[in-house]
Amino acid sequence: MTFTFSKRSLDRLGKVDQRLQQLMQNAIALSPIDFGIPEYGGLRTNEEQQQLYQKGLSKCDGYKIKSYHQTGNAIDIYAYVNGKASWDKIHLAIIAGVILGEANRMNLNVRWGGTFGSATFKGWDMPHFELSTV
Repeated sequence: MTFTFSKRSLDRLGKVDQRLQQLMQNAIALSPIDFGIPEYGGLRTNEEQQQLYQKGLSKCDGYKIKSYHQTGNAIDIYAYVNGKASWDKIHLAIIAGVILGEANRMNLNVRWGGTFGSATFKGWDMPHFELSTV
């Protein structure tokens, strides 16, 4: 089965870097698990980023520490399983494998939040993908 994005997800996707748009369009057509773009999963204003920071949903405050979302260089996803959103780690990891494989095929340097981790940041951000300049 080939999946496609809903209008809502397409609207959210349409505001990020064109390379991310193409990557996600390719990946959803290849993925064995449907997925979408959640609210605030694409481009974010400073104010939206600040709100997520205040709720503890981001390490970036939107002003002193900017998010890749604020430049359109990041996208968040959720799995869509049995008619509802899922943030199950297994679902997200399967989708991530497809996205990262497609990014490699497209010669895009993409970082996945599922591999983030350091002494100061203990959590994974499995729904998150960003274009990397490294």
